[in-house]
Amino acid sequence: MPANFKHGSLESTILTALWAMEERGEYKNSVKDVFLSLSQNETQTRAYTTIKTVMDRLYEKKILLRFKQGKKFYYRTAYSNNEIVIKSLNELANRYCNGSLVHLAKILDSAMQETALINA
Repeated sequence: MPANFKHGSLESTILTALWAMEERGEYKNSVKDVFLSLSQNETQTRAYTTIKTVMDRLYEKKILLRFKQGKKFYYRTAYSNNEIVIKSLNELANRYCNGSLVHLAKILDSAMQETALINA
């Protein structure tokens, strides 16, 4: 796993878009592919150069893989959504629950019950 696994909201949005593409069997995605996907699915329009910069940062963090074919770079995720969630949960458990995933799960269960009551 990469040393710097933290990422911001646009990074998460880009990862989510790439995971969706990969679920459809699209494993060779350019910045343009991601930009077009986000443009179709997001209400907020982002600049192509912003998407490129963020994808390059994700590559530097080793969260994305990058390969060149001809003159064009293509990207794919280095980790599945589940792997990132598990890593994040372990980090939360280490930070706030003395490393206990059981304690973290109890907190999550309590939060889910509170949410259910609020939404009822």
